[in-house]
Amino acid sequence: MKILLVNDDGIDSKRLKFTKSMLDKFSEVTVVAPIRQQSGKSCAISIGGVEYKKIDDFNYAIRGTPADCVSFGIYGLNKKYDFVVSGVNNGYNIGVDTMYSGTVGAAYQANYHNHRAIALSGDYKGDKNIMFLLEDTLKYVIDNNLTSNNYVTNINFPSEASNNEITFKPKITTTYFIRRDAAVKLTNQFCHIERNDISVKIPNDSDFYAVNNGYVSISKLYLAGEII
Repeated sequence: MKILLVNDDGIDSKRLKFTKSMLDKFSEVTVVAPIRQQSGKSCAISIGGVEYKKIDDFNYAIRGTPADCVSFGIYGLNKKYDFVVSGVNNGYNIGVDTMYSGTVGAAYQANYHNHRAIALSGDYKGDKNIMFLLEDTLKYVIDNNLTSNNYVTNINFPSEASNNEITFKPKITTTYFIRRDAAVKLTNQFCHIERNDISVKIPNDSDFYAVNNGYVSISKLYLAGEII
């Protein structure tokens, strides 16, 4: 089995290195990651090509977006992969954040090019749950055939504050684009936009509910549009 591993936090991300160490147990892993942090890039691509640095035959850094990493890994290296894995991201990709996420955007790019893709994300406040649950989660997803060429498998690990005892509790969830009002601060030629807290009831089958109640959230994200 062969896996392409990408991310949006950059080639030096501690979580990228940990994810590779787990994936090495399953297969041969090729890493292609941005030279610098690329969060919030969604499916953005670089027009006119990108610079890249070959670290060795299985590790590359590019001056581009997460989606560029996928294109480079598939077409630039001319390799075939059983899976494309994106992450583990430093911060959640649930709800409407999946629309902006470079982590999910890279997975969408892989899925668009007919590869099974997994996006991995977790609480930016700590790595404990991710380190404990990642291997079991990967085994569960692969053993239960929860990947497809028809959708992205979006996985989020439970929050650091959700439970004292870490146990592997997978939950198939739905991604809802829950609307949140923006709080805008303007100060001396600088605009800072934040989102207010969610004021509506969170559905029990949502990714929001899962990560806040000790579950590993597993959602299917579909690309819009199909040629019939």
